[in-house]
Amino acid sequence: MDGVWRELDCGSLVAPYFGILRQDATPAVSGVCETRIVQTKPRPGYAKPAAVRELVASGQVFLLRQLEDWNAGLGALVDALRGECRAEVGADAYLCAAGSAGVPAHVDGAHALVVQLDGRARWVVGEGEHAFEIVLEAGGVLYVPAGRVRQVAPDGTDTLHLVISVQQPTVRDLAELALAQFLKGSAAAQIAGRHHFGSPAEKVAWLRTELRAHLAGHDRGALAEQAVRLRQREGRA
Repeated sequence: MDGVWRELDCGSLVAPYFGILRQDATPAVSGVCETRIVQTKPRPGYAKPAAVRELVASGQVFLLRQLEDWNAGLGALVDALRGECRAEVGADAYLCAAGSAGVPAHVDGAHALVVQLDGRARWVVGEGEHAFEIVLEAGGVLYVPAGRVRQVAPDGTDTLHLVISVQQPTVRDLAELALAQFLKGSAAAQIAGRHHFGSPAEKVAWLRTELRAHLAGHDRGALAEQAVRLRQREGRA
C-alpha cells in the first residue's frame, strides 16, 4: 500500500487513471482533481493527494485504473493474457481503509482474476443460496466468473487488491458486427433506393430473407476473429 500512496504523492496520477468509487461501483473524480501548470500550460485532472486521503479515511474506495498502461510488469502480463485468452483484458487496483464498507455489490460481464496485494479482505460472491464467502490474505488469489455478483470489504485491516478483468466477445458484439457488415453490403445498398415503394410487411419479409442469407453465408471463424481483435483493442490508450 505504501507504493500507492507514493504514486499519489509524487503527483503523476491524472484522470482517467484514478477515481473514487461511487455507490454504484463506478469511478468519479469530482472533488479530488486539480489543475496544474505543466510545461507552462494548465493541465486539468491531476489527483489532489490530501482530498483523496481524506475520502479514503472516511470510508471511500480509492481506485487505480488501467494499470497496464503505466506499470510495465502489469502491461506485459495483460498483453500476454490478451493473446492467450483472445479477449479484452485490463487491470485495476482498489484500496479500502479498515472499517469501510469496501467495494459495493456489483456485477459485470467480465471474468475477474483477483490478487490480494496487501491486507486482508472478505469477499462475497454470488447471491442467495448460491453465494459463498472467502477471506483473502496478502498473496491470495480468487477467480470470479462473469455475471456473478461480487462484494468485497476490509477484514479488520486496510486492504489493497488487484482485479484483472477478462472480457471475451459477447453475443451482442457478434450481432452488432454481423449487422454492421450486412448494412454495408450490396443487398442493403440496393434496397436503399427503392424501400419506400414497399409496405412495412414487405420490408420485414425482405429483411428476414436477406439477413438470413447474409448470416448463412457468413464465415463464422472470420467473424469471431474480427470480434476478438476489436475486443483486444478495447481499453487501450
